Amino acid sequence: MVVPQIKFKVHRRGFAVVAAAVANLVWIDAARAGAHHAFLGGPWELVIKMGMEGDGLRFPMKVSDETKPQKLDTVLPVAGTPIRVKLEEYVPDLAWETVAAEDPNGDIVAKLAIKGKNIEQQIWLSPGDPARQSISSRVGNVGIRKFHNADTAEALVRELADPKAVGILSVWPQEGGRPFECVAKAGQKVVIPGSAYKLTVLEYLPHYSLDTETKKVVNQSDKPVNPALKVAISDGQKTSEQWLWGRFSSSPHEQAASPLRIKYTDFNLGSDKGTYILAVAGGTRAWLFVSNNKGRRAEKVVAGRSYPFADKQYAFTIEKIVDGAIVRTVWKNKSETLLHPALVATIEEGGRPEQTVLELDKPFHHKTASGVLVLLYRRSPVPAASP
Repeated sequence: MVVPQIKFKVHRRGFAVVAAAVANLVWIDAARAGAHHAFLGGPWELVIKMGMEGDGLRFPMKVSDETKPQKLDTVLPVAGTPIRVKLEEYVPDLAWETVAAEDPNGDIVAKLAIKGKNIEQQIWLSPGDPARQSISSRVGNVGIRKFHNADTAEALVRELADPKAVGILSVWPQEGGRPFECVAKAGQKVVIPGSAYKLTVLEYLPHYSLDTETKKVVNQSDKPVNPALKVAISDGQKTSEQWLWGRFSSSPHEQAASPLRIKYTDFNLGSDKGTYILAVAGGTRAWLFVSNNKGRRAEKVVAGRSYPFADKQYAFTIEKIVDGAIVRTVWKNKSETLLHPALVATIEEGGRPEQTVLELDKPFHHKTASGVLVLLYRRSPVPAASP
Protein backbone atom coordinates (compact mmCIF):
# COMPACT_ATOMS: atom_id res chain seq x y z
CA MET A 1 0.00 0.00 0.00
CA VAL A 2 1.43 3.39 -0.95
CA VAL A 3 0.64 6.26 1.40
CA PRO A 4 1.07 9.83 0.03
CA GLN A 5 3.41 11.90 2.14
CA ILE A 6 3.19 15.49 3.29
CA LYS A 7 6.57 16.81 4.37
CA PHE A 8 6.65 19.62 6.90
CA LYS A 9 9.83 21.68 6.72
CA VAL A 10 11.44 23.67 9.50
CA HIS A 11 13.16 26.88 8.43
CA ARG A 12 16.64 27.34 9.90
CA ARG A 13 17.77 30.92 9.33
CA GLY A 14 16.22 31.09 5.90
CA PHE A 15 17.17 27.62 4.69
CA ALA A 16 14.54 24.86 4.68
CA VAL A 17 15.41 21.42 6.01
CA VAL A 18 13.09 18.45 6.19
CA ALA A 19 12.01 18.12 9.80
CA ALA A 20 9.52 15.28 9.73
CA ALA A 21 7.36 13.24 7.38
CA VAL A 22 4.18 11.25 7.56
CA ALA A 23 4.69 7.80 9.00
CA ASN A 24 4.07 5.00 6.51
CA LEU A 25 1.88 2.08 7.45
CA VAL A 26 3.96 -0.96 8.36
CA TRP A 27 2.49 -4.45 8.52
CA ILE A 28 4.37 -7.20 10.36
CA ASP A 29 2.96 -10.70 10.54
CA ALA A 30 4.02 -13.27 13.14
CA ALA A 31 6.48 -15.09 10.87
CA ARG A 32 8.26 -11.86 9.87
CA ALA A 33 8.35 -10.67 13.48
CA GLY A 34 10.12 -13.84 14.51
CA ALA A 35 12.71 -13.45 11.74
CA HIS A 36 13.15 -9.80 12.70
CA HIS A 37 13.82 -10.80 16.30
CA ALA A 38 16.37 -13.41 15.28
CA PHE A 39 18.20 -10.98 13.02
CA LEU A 40 18.42 -8.29 15.71
CA GLY A 41 19.28 -10.52 18.65
CA GLY A 42 22.71 -11.40 20.04
CA PRO A 43 25.46 -12.29 20.20
CA TRP A 44 26.39 -8.60 20.33
CA GLU A 45 29.56 -6.66 20.90
CA LEU A 46 30.65 -3.08 21.42
CA VAL A 47 33.58 -1.91 19.30
CA ILE A 48 35.57 1.06 20.66
CA LYS A 49 38.44 2.74 18.84
CA MET A 50 40.22 6.08 18.49
CA GLY A 51 40.05 7.43 14.95
CA MET A 52 38.62 5.89 11.82
CA GLU A 53 41.41 3.43 11.09
CA GLY A 54 42.04 0.02 12.64
CA ASP A 55 39.81 -2.64 14.13
CA GLY A 56 39.46 -1.27 17.66
CA LEU A 57 38.76 -3.11 20.89
CA ARG A 58 35.86 -5.59 20.91
CA PHE A 59 33.83 -6.08 24.08
CA PRO A 60 31.23 -8.92 24.14
CA MET A 61 27.73 -7.76 25.19
CA LYS A 62 25.11 -9.98 26.78
CA VAL A 63 21.84 -9.39 28.66
CA SER A 64 19.71 -11.88 30.56
CA ASP A 65 16.56 -11.23 28.48
CA GLU A 66 16.75 -9.45 25.11
CA THR A 67 13.07 -8.39 25.28
CA LYS A 68 13.34 -6.62 28.66
CA PRO A 69 14.94 -3.26 29.45
CA GLN A 70 17.77 -3.71 31.94
CA LYS A 71 20.14 -1.64 34.05
CA LEU A 72 23.84 -2.09 33.30
CA ASP A 73 26.90 -1.26 35.37
CA THR A 74 29.93 -1.94 33.19
CA VAL A 75 32.90 0.42 32.78
CA LEU A 76 35.10 0.01 29.70
CA PRO A 77 38.42 1.90 29.74
CA VAL A 78 39.83 3.19 26.46
CA ALA A 79 43.46 2.02 26.45
CA GLY A 80 46.05 4.79 26.29
CA THR A 81 43.56 7.57 27.16
CA PRO A 82 41.82 8.89 30.31
CA ILE A 83 38.46 8.13 28.65
CA ARG A 84 36.00 5.63 30.16
CA VAL A 85 32.78 4.35 28.63
CA LYS A 86 30.16 3.40 31.22
CA LEU A 87 27.23 1.26 30.03
CA GLU A 88 24.09 2.25 31.94
CA GLU A 89 21.04 0.68 30.30
CA TYR A 90 19.87 -1.72 27.63
CA VAL A 91 16.55 -1.09 25.85
CA PRO A 92 14.96 -3.55 23.38
CA ASP A 93 12.76 -1.03 21.53
CA LEU A 94 14.29 2.42 21.42
CA ALA A 95 12.06 5.38 20.49
CA TRP A 96 12.80 9.09 20.32
CA GLU A 97 10.39 11.63 21.81
CA THR A 98 10.39 15.42 21.57
CA VAL A 99 9.36 17.11 24.81
CA ALA A 100 9.38 20.52 26.48
CA ALA A 101 11.67 20.59 29.51
CA GLU A 102 11.44 23.34 32.13
CA ASP A 103 14.45 25.63 32.01
CA PRO A 104 14.92 28.98 33.82
CA ASN A 105 16.73 30.27 30.74
CA GLY A 106 14.18 28.77 28.35
CA ASP A 107 11.67 30.46 26.07
CA ILE A 108 7.99 30.07 25.23
CA VAL A 109 7.29 26.84 23.33
CA ALA A 110 4.11 25.62 21.65
CA LYS A 111 3.03 22.07 20.89
CA LEU A 112 1.04 21.58 17.68
CA ALA A 113 -0.82 18.47 16.53
CA ILE A 114 -1.21 18.16 12.76
CA LYS A 115 -3.90 15.83 11.47
CA GLY A 116 -5.35 14.95 8.10
CA LYS A 117 -5.46 12.30 5.42
CA ASN A 118 -2.88 9.63 6.34
CA ILE A 119 -1.10 11.95 8.80
CA GLU A 120 -0.99 12.48 12.53
CA GLN A 121 2.07 14.39 13.67
CA GLN A 122 3.19 16.47 16.66
CA ILE A 123 5.56 19.40 16.25
CA TRP A 124 7.07 21.86 18.72
CA LEU A 125 7.66 25.52 17.85
CA SER A 126 9.82 28.03 19.73
CA PRO A 127 10.59 31.67 18.80
CA GLY A 128 14.02 31.45 20.44
CA ASP A 129 15.17 28.38 18.51
CA PRO A 130 16.10 29.15 14.88
CA ALA A 131 15.40 25.51 13.97
CA ARG A 132 11.83 25.66 15.34
CA GLN A 133 10.55 29.11 14.39
CA SER A 134 8.29 27.89 11.59
CA ILE A 135 7.09 24.85 9.66
CA SER A 136 5.94 24.69 6.07
CA SER A 137 4.47 22.23 3.62
CA ARG A 138 2.47 22.27 0.42
CA VAL A 139 -0.78 22.37 2.44
CA GLY A 140 0.08 25.32 4.70
CA ASN A 141 2.52 27.05 7.04
CA VAL A 142 2.73 27.96 10.73
CA GLY A 143 5.24 30.32 12.33
CA ILE A 144 5.74 31.56 15.88
CA ARG A 145 6.67 35.08 17.00
CA LYS A 146 7.26 36.54 20.45
CA PHE A 147 6.35 39.81 22.15
CA HIS A 148 8.81 40.77 24.87
CA ASN A 149 6.37 42.97 26.78
CA ALA A 150 3.12 41.27 27.81
CA ASP A 151 1.57 44.58 28.96
CA THR A 152 1.45 45.95 25.41
CA ALA A 153 0.98 42.67 23.52
CA GLU A 154 -2.77 42.95 22.96
CA ALA A 155 -2.52 46.53 21.66
CA LEU A 156 0.26 45.49 19.28
CA VAL A 157 -1.79 42.55 18.01
CA ARG A 158 -4.69 44.80 17.10
CA GLU A 159 -2.41 47.29 15.34
CA LEU A 160 -0.72 44.49 13.38
CA ALA A 161 -4.04 43.88 11.61
CA ASP A 162 -3.31 47.06 9.61
CA PRO A 163 -2.28 46.02 6.05
CA LYS A 164 0.61 48.53 6.23
CA ALA A 165 2.10 46.82 9.29
CA VAL A 166 5.15 44.65 8.52
CA GLY A 167 6.20 43.56 11.99
CA ILE A 168 7.40 44.59 15.42
CA LEU A 169 10.37 46.75 16.43
CA SER A 170 11.80 46.01 19.87
CA VAL A 171 14.23 48.63 21.23
CA TRP A 172 16.31 48.37 24.40
CA PRO A 173 17.30 51.92 25.50
CA GLN A 174 19.32 50.36 28.31
CA GLU A 175 20.85 46.95 28.90
CA GLY A 176 18.51 44.56 30.68
CA GLY A 177 14.83 44.93 31.36
CA ARG A 178 11.95 44.87 28.92
CA PRO A 179 12.26 46.64 25.59
CA PHE A 180 10.00 49.29 24.13
CA GLU A 181 7.93 47.70 21.34
CA CYS A 182 5.97 49.21 18.49
CA VAL A 183 4.43 48.15 15.19
CA ALA A 184 6.68 48.86 12.20
CA LYS A 185 5.27 50.69 9.16
CA ALA A 186 7.17 52.28 6.28
CA GLY A 187 7.64 56.03 6.88
CA GLN A 188 6.85 55.72 10.57
CA LYS A 189 8.68 57.95 13.10
CA VAL A 190 8.99 56.79 16.69
CA VAL A 191 10.33 58.50 19.82
CA ILE A 192 12.14 55.95 22.01
CA PRO A 193 11.03 56.40 25.64
CA GLY A 194 13.84 56.75 28.18
CA SER A 195 16.35 57.97 25.60
CA ALA A 196 17.24 60.92 23.38
CA TYR A 197 16.77 58.87 20.23
CA LYS A 198 14.18 58.94 17.49
CA LEU A 199 13.74 56.12 15.00
CA THR A 200 12.40 56.37 11.46
CA VAL A 201 11.42 53.40 9.28
CA LEU A 202 12.89 54.31 5.88
CA GLU A 203 12.23 51.22 3.78
CA TYR A 204 10.79 47.72 3.91
CA LEU A 205 11.86 44.86 1.62
CA PRO A 206 10.11 41.46 1.78
CA HIS A 207 12.96 39.72 -0.09
CA TYR A 208 16.19 41.51 0.81
CA SER A 209 19.23 40.63 -1.27
CA LEU A 210 22.59 42.14 -2.17
CA ASP A 211 23.61 42.38 -5.82
CA THR A 212 27.02 40.73 -6.02
CA GLU A 213 28.16 42.98 -8.88
CA THR A 214 26.85 46.41 -7.90
CA LYS A 215 26.91 45.73 -4.13
CA LYS A 216 23.53 47.44 -3.93
CA VAL A 217 20.57 46.23 -1.90
CA VAL A 218 17.74 44.90 -4.07
CA ASN A 219 14.32 43.32 -3.54
CA GLN A 220 14.00 40.01 -5.39
CA SER A 221 10.26 39.38 -4.95
CA ASP A 222 7.12 40.29 -3.01
CA LYS A 223 7.28 37.04 -1.02
CA PRO A 224 8.54 37.33 2.60
CA VAL A 225 11.65 35.21 1.98
CA ASN A 226 14.09 37.53 3.80
CA PRO A 227 12.11 40.50 5.17
CA ALA A 228 14.21 43.49 6.18
CA LEU A 229 13.77 47.08 7.41
CA LYS A 230 16.04 50.04 6.83
CA VAL A 231 15.87 52.42 9.80
CA ALA A 232 17.44 55.74 10.72
CA ILE A 233 18.41 56.44 14.33
CA SER A 234 18.98 60.02 15.46
CA ASP A 235 19.76 61.74 18.76
CA GLY A 236 19.19 65.21 17.29
CA GLN A 237 22.84 65.71 16.40
CA LYS A 238 23.96 62.51 14.70
CA THR A 239 21.97 60.18 12.46
CA SER A 240 22.92 56.63 11.48
CA GLU A 241 21.18 54.20 9.14
CA GLN A 242 20.98 50.44 9.54
CA TRP A 243 19.30 47.39 8.00
CA LEU A 244 17.45 45.00 10.31
CA TRP A 245 16.49 41.47 9.28
CA GLY A 246 13.31 39.81 10.52
CA ARG A 247 14.68 36.25 10.41
CA PHE A 248 18.36 36.85 11.09
CA SER A 249 20.02 38.29 14.17
CA SER A 250 22.83 39.68 12.02
CA SER A 251 24.12 39.67 8.45
CA PRO A 252 27.51 39.76 6.70
CA HIS A 253 26.23 42.95 5.02
CA GLU A 254 25.49 44.69 8.32
CA GLN A 255 26.64 48.29 8.65
CA ALA A 256 28.25 49.94 11.66
CA ALA A 257 26.86 48.98 15.05
CA SER A 258 23.69 50.75 16.09
CA PRO A 259 23.77 53.08 19.14
CA LEU A 260 20.74 51.11 20.37
CA ARG A 261 19.97 47.42 20.58
CA ILE A 262 17.12 46.90 18.10
CA LYS A 263 15.33 43.76 16.94
CA TYR A 264 12.93 43.47 14.03
CA THR A 265 10.35 40.65 14.11
CA ASP A 266 8.47 40.18 10.84
CA PHE A 267 4.74 39.42 10.72
CA ASN A 268 4.37 39.14 6.94
CA LEU A 269 1.99 36.28 6.18
CA GLY A 270 2.58 36.52 2.44
CA SER A 271 -0.10 35.63 -0.08
CA ASP A 272 -0.14 31.85 0.44
CA LYS A 273 -3.41 30.51 1.80
CA GLY A 274 -3.36 28.40 4.94
CA THR A 275 -0.57 30.47 6.53
CA TYR A 276 -0.65 31.27 10.26
CA ILE A 277 1.54 33.15 12.74
CA LEU A 278 1.24 32.28 16.43
CA ALA A 279 2.04 35.34 18.58
CA VAL A 280 3.03 34.64 22.19
CA ALA A 281 4.14 36.58 25.26
CA GLY A 282 4.86 35.43 28.79
CA GLY A 283 2.00 35.84 31.22
CA THR A 284 -0.71 36.63 28.67
CA ARG A 285 -2.96 34.85 26.21
CA ALA A 286 -1.59 33.86 22.81
CA TRP A 287 -2.92 35.15 19.50
CA LEU A 288 -3.11 33.63 16.04
CA PHE A 289 -2.76 35.62 12.81
CA VAL A 290 -4.27 34.25 9.63
CA SER A 291 -4.48 35.57 6.08
CA ASN A 292 -7.63 34.88 4.04
CA ASN A 293 -9.85 36.45 1.40
CA LYS A 294 -10.95 39.13 3.88
CA GLY A 295 -7.35 40.20 4.64
CA ARG A 296 -5.25 39.65 7.71
CA ARG A 297 -6.94 39.13 11.04
CA ALA A 298 -5.97 38.07 14.55
CA GLU A 299 -7.89 36.00 17.06
CA LYS A 300 -7.21 34.65 20.52
CA VAL A 301 -5.93 31.10 20.57
CA VAL A 302 -8.36 28.43 21.70
CA ALA A 303 -6.55 25.31 22.90
CA GLY A 304 -7.75 22.20 21.10
CA ARG A 305 -9.57 24.11 18.36
CA SER A 306 -8.96 22.86 14.80
CA TYR A 307 -7.42 25.40 12.42
CA PRO A 308 -7.63 24.35 8.74
CA PHE A 309 -4.80 24.61 6.24
CA ALA A 310 -5.37 25.63 2.61
CA ASP A 311 -6.21 22.01 1.85
CA LYS A 312 -9.21 21.44 4.12
CA GLN A 313 -8.27 17.77 4.54
CA TYR A 314 -5.49 18.96 6.85
CA ALA A 315 -5.61 21.02 10.01
CA PHE A 316 -3.69 21.68 13.21
CA THR A 317 -4.54 22.26 16.84
CA ILE A 318 -2.49 24.09 19.45
CA GLU A 319 -2.36 21.57 22.28
CA LYS A 320 -0.42 23.63 24.81
CA ILE A 321 1.90 26.60 25.26
CA VAL A 322 4.63 26.40 27.89
CA ASP A 323 6.59 29.39 29.23
CA GLY A 324 10.16 28.93 30.47
CA ALA A 325 11.08 25.74 28.62
CA ILE A 326 13.37 24.31 25.96
CA VAL A 327 12.52 21.66 23.40
CA ARG A 328 14.59 18.49 23.74
CA THR A 329 14.62 15.12 22.03
CA VAL A 330 14.91 12.30 24.58
CA TRP A 331 14.98 8.52 24.34
CA LYS A 332 12.58 6.02 25.85
CA ASN A 333 11.80 2.32 25.60
CA LYS A 334 8.59 1.84 23.63
CA SER A 335 7.81 -1.84 24.25
CA GLU A 336 9.12 -5.15 25.57
CA THR A 337 9.76 -6.48 22.08
CA LEU A 338 13.09 -6.76 20.32
CA LEU A 339 12.50 -4.21 17.55
CA HIS A 340 15.13 -1.50 17.98
CA PRO A 341 17.81 -2.51 20.52
CA ALA A 342 20.13 0.15 21.92
CA LEU A 343 22.62 0.82 24.69
CA VAL A 344 22.61 3.94 26.86
CA ALA A 345 26.17 4.87 27.78
CA THR A 346 28.11 7.69 29.42
CA ILE A 347 31.46 8.82 28.03
CA GLU A 348 33.67 10.22 30.80
CA GLU A 349 36.74 12.37 30.18
CA GLY A 350 38.32 14.75 32.67
CA GLY A 351 35.38 14.46 35.05
CA ARG A 352 32.87 15.60 32.41
CA PRO A 353 30.31 12.84 31.69
CA GLU A 354 28.24 12.96 28.49
CA GLN A 355 25.37 10.56 27.92
CA THR A 356 24.83 9.02 24.49
CA VAL A 357 22.57 6.40 22.96
CA LEU A 358 24.19 3.67 20.86
CA GLU A 359 21.74 2.23 18.33
CA LEU A 360 22.43 -1.14 16.75
CA ASP A 361 24.68 -0.88 13.66
CA LYS A 362 24.93 2.94 13.83
CA PRO A 363 28.49 4.22 14.49
CA PHE A 364 28.69 7.04 17.03
CA HIS A 365 31.48 9.64 16.77
CA HIS A 366 32.52 11.58 19.86
CA LYS A 367 35.09 14.37 19.79
CA THR A 368 37.64 14.16 22.61
CA ALA A 369 40.92 15.87 23.54
CA SER A 370 42.72 12.79 22.16
CA GLY A 371 40.84 12.75 18.84
CA VAL A 372 37.60 11.18 17.58
CA LEU A 373 36.28 8.28 19.62
CA VAL A 374 34.20 5.82 17.58
CA LEU A 375 31.72 3.44 19.20
CA LEU A 376 29.76 0.76 17.35
CA TYR A 377 27.15 -1.52 18.90
CA ARG A 378 26.67 -4.48 16.54
CA ARG A 379 26.07 -8.20 16.19
CA SER A 380 29.29 -10.15 16.59
CA PRO A 381 30.49 -11.09 13.08
CA VAL A 382 32.68 -13.85 14.56
CA PRO A 383 33.11 -15.09 18.14
CA ALA A 384 35.15 -12.55 20.08
CA ALA A 385 38.43 -13.64 21.59
CA SER A 386 38.41 -14.35 25.32
CA PRO A 387 39.62 -11.35 27.34
